Amino acid sequence: MSPLPVEQAQPQTLDQEPLVGSRAALISQSLKTVARRARTPRNIWVAVGAGPQRRWQHIFAWAILASFGLVVLLPNLVAGIYLGFFASNQYASEFRFAVRASQSSSPDSLGGLSSLRTMQQVQDSLILTDYIESRSLVEALDRTLNLRQMFSRDRIDLFSRFNSNDTNEELMYYWRNHVSVHIDSMSGVITVVLRAFTPQDSLAISNQVITLSEGLVNDLSERVRRDALRQAEVELARTNENRREKSLAMRDARNSEGMLDSSKATDVITQMVGDLRLDLIRLQQEYSAQRRTILPSSPQLRVMEARIDSMKEQIRRLEAQMTAGDKTTSALSDIINRFERQALDKDIAEKQYVAAATAFERARLDLESQQVYLATFLKPVLAQEALYPRRIWLWSIVTVITLLAWGAGVGIASLIRNHVAV
Repeated sequence: MSPLPVEQAQPQTLDQEPLVGSRAALISQSLKTVARRARTPRNIWVAVGAGPQRRWQHIFAWAILASFGLVVLLPNLVAGIYLGFFASNQYASEFRFAVRASQSSSPDSLGGLSSLRTMQQVQDSLILTDYIESRSLVEALDRTLNLRQMFSRDRIDLFSRFNSNDTNEELMYYWRNHVSVHIDSMSGVITVVLRAFTPQDSLAISNQVITLSEGLVNDLSERVRRDALRQAEVELARTNENRREKSLAMRDARNSEGMLDSSKATDVITQMVGDLRLDLIRLQQEYSAQRRTILPSSPQLRVMEARIDSMKEQIRRLEAQMTAGDKTTSALSDIINRFERQALDKDIAEKQYVAAATAFERARLDLESQQVYLATFLKPVLAQEALYPRRIWLWSIVTVITLLAWGAGVGIASLIRNHVAV
């Protein structure tokens, strides 16, 4: 066979190039289609193909149905049957109160004491909110009302019933699930909602809680009041002893000086000195008049001179007695100062004794009277309708939780299946 000419072979090579390009495009398009189909979600209810893949798809579909029944339908059915036919009714009693100070207490002269009293009331309110949920209150209620027997009756359903053989700690936790305490930070009002399985039990427990709470707020201040009374009693005894000592010192000073009242003695001596000075002036005038007509050596003038000298000596002695001029006797001014100091000390001691006696009497009255009480403006009443348990609300919570759990489980299972399929 003769070879083809060159000019005839060249056109055949050029015709093969479009054919190779079309094949590459077809292969690329096929790969894209396969990848798109692999990424497209598959309907688990429609079987594609045959063999193991179809069988696993059916298993996955029935597993989803079974999980819906186990996770959603069965818990909701059980919760509905329990809440509708077996859950015991619970009756609520609500009461509200506030801590108030007694109006009969003595008024304060300092404004700061009023603010301290207000702060104490706020603190007492916070203490009460903790006390109502405390073990001490639960034990007190158990002693007075037999709280265990109230919460463990046979007619109460099994899930709500308290086991009477449990410890006090378990009873406290059980109590906290049946009582709600709220305090308003602005007004200080405490709201308590208490639930029991009979209206009578709920009312009885509420009244006893009020009584115990009122006793607590008074016990909180009783120690302070007892300490105040004890301190007032000690102060009264001290001031009484001080007053007695000052009275004895005043008596000893009067006995030692031989004078009952220094002020009256001063008035008497001052009057005597004044009278003597007047007599001396009259006698001196008479003496001057007699000297004009009688000789100086006459007996009459000598007598008058002696009287004048005697009056002067008496005046000097009296003045020396009033002042410190005579060193042989105590000056009346010193005696007066001593008496004044003794009288001032005695007066201060008596005033201190009166103040201590007043404080002691006030402390005694404060201890015997009720200083703090609970103003219960919303008293508990006998419940007429069972408000708990809230069946629709609880069943709705169960439904939402189970649906969320089932949806999350199905989503995780689908992600795992798709990952394994790829």
